[in-house]
Amino acid sequence: MKQLNQLILYVSKTAPFRSGLDRHLIRAAMVFTFFAFSIQKWSQYTAEMLVPLIGHSPVVFWLLPAFGVRGAGFFLGTTETIFGSLIFLGYWSPRLGILGALGSIATFIGTTSIIPFLPDGWANEAGGFPIMTLPLGFLMKDVLFLAASFYLLKQDLTRAAELTRS
Repeated sequence: MKQLNQLILYVSKTAPFRSGLDRHLIRAAMVFTFFAFSIQKWSQYTAEMLVPLIGHSPVVFWLLPAFGVRGAGFFLGTTETIFGSLIFLGYWSPRLGILGALGSIATFIGTTSIIPFLPDGWANEAGGFPIMTLPLGFLMKDVLFLAASFYLLKQDLTRAAELTRS
């Protein structure tokens, strides 16, 4: 036990654990994710695949009647590109990072809100809960992205407050 405690103390003092590496890695992962998924939403193929998900969302269901399938894809792709860009700019400007994190939170509240309303989300032929169908499994990753968005919001609020005090 003593050796484990010494190892923990030693590792905790190393550069990766004393720096902002965690914040930078999470920011980079969020930027990559936003860009990778936003680009796809501009294609007709992906926009059509999103129709069942959008249609069951209590938050973004209105996109389909307001903009049509293609317009909904463009809307989602554009807003995600903007939020990803703001999160990226948060490396240098915590205020822009705050805007990106707030947009990211809104995005992932929208996508996670689909989860309880998605029909046939649990694979009944495989025994049901906790075995998920692919659409539900695809959406579950957004729970983690929602938590990462709150983390970035906290980090950028803290950084912006420190700059304000200076």
